Amino acid sequence: MPDERVDVLVVGSGLCGLTTAVTAARRGLRVLCLGDELPGASLANFGQYHSGAVYAPVLPAVARDCWQHRNRWGDLVQTARVGESTGLALFHATDTVDRYRHAWSEAGIEGVEEVDPRTVGHVTPPAAAFRIPDHSVNLAALRVRLVELAHATGVPTAREAVTLRRAADSTLVSAGWSIPQARVVVLATGAATPGILSRAGIQHTLHVRCIAWGRATGAGTKTLTYWLDGDLLAISPDLNGVRVGLPGLTGMYGTTATEHTRLRVALGQRGFDSLASSLELLWGTVCEPATPHADPSAAVIDLRDPPAGWSPAANLVVALPGKWTTAWHCADRVVDALM
Repeated sequence: MPDERVDVLVVGSGLCGLTTAVTAARRGLRVLCLGDELPGASLANFGQYHSGAVYAPVLPAVARDCWQHRNRWGDLVQTARVGESTGLALFHATDTVDRYRHAWSEAGIEGVEEVDPRTVGHVTPPAAAFRIPDHSVNLAALRVRLVELAHATGVPTAREAVTLRRAADSTLVSAGWSIPQARVVVLATGAATPGILSRAGIQHTLHVRCIAWGRATGAGTKTLTYWLDGDLLAISPDLNGVRVGLPGLTGMYGTTATEHTRLRVALGQRGFDSLASSLELLWGTVCEPATPHADPSAAVIDLRDPPAGWSPAANLVVALPGKWTTAWHCADRVVDALM
């Protein structure tokens, strides 16, 4: 293989890497996709198929992109669905409802329906409740479907841990003698991206943030559920229970003991005492660009013309979707840059 060439080498075989590889192949490029197949941020954290309804008031650009591009997952996401086909947005009080209604309208999000709070199945009914077009997804199963789509599109994939090297004179990036040379390398490795860049001697402005979440077994809920005021608790059906999340206090998370207590208290307040007693706290990671004006739903950093704070690399593009739902949008932007 060393003497073979491809147009695009995609490093990373998670959801972003695979959607990028498929998009490039559909545009007529010869593509190879390599990855270590270890679960990245999307696969290791939550699996929620977002309409954008949850983010609409606080991240309107992300909400619009989630809504605009979510249907591109088509049957792939439906065959990996866990639980009910729609979710719930609940409110402790009604004073924030109008803000969300306005934001849903501004983002063009359809399929939001107000329902009787007494029918949502909670011990203490919320003040307001809405059915939203969101649901939980088994992301490992979704990735399997996406690998099948990649192969059907003519994209070979292989399990290989890639180490990038940047030549000091030309700034060209290579991935090793045993890997085919590529006109462009696309790095789509999620939370592993900063480490890969640093080991290659490439300066960047990315940072990795740790997030706490919980997994509980037992009788929970089959409906993806968000409380959109108060502590913003999220409960997502899993194959053998539920995943539970809370935003960090002022954007930060505390110790494992602190976050475990926060989640248990939040579950207990909603009548999920059995889930609280079986709750296991886990830590995930997300990678975020600190580059000014970076697109929060699809950050694409082209190092052939690098932004401030980044080293040049004559054939490297970095891809970071803000949410896995927007991975196809991110893939479009990457391939547009390559054409």
